[in-house]
Amino acid sequence: MDLEVVIEGVADVRLVSQIKQKIRRMYRDAGRSGKWSVVMSPSETRGQWDLGVRGPFGRHFASFAERSGRLPDLVAEQLRAFL
Repeated sequence: MDLEVVIEGVADVRLVSQIKQKIRRMYRDAGRSGKWSVVMSPSETRGQWDLGVRGPFGRHFASFAERSGRLPDLVAEQLRAFL
């Protein structure tokens, strides 16, 4: 798997694991070869998150406000939109 995942600003280890699982599943399901890089971090805007994705399909960036418990599903939704 040629996938780099960086999750910053999430203290809950289980939540980080869930986010990474969703990203890995999206990577496998996309069926696109090549190197991917996914970075999620707190935004400079309070209460928001930034998601950056780079891959063979291009570069995409999104900012969103969401409580941390919903982050795994929201990251998966954003990745689907990018693909």
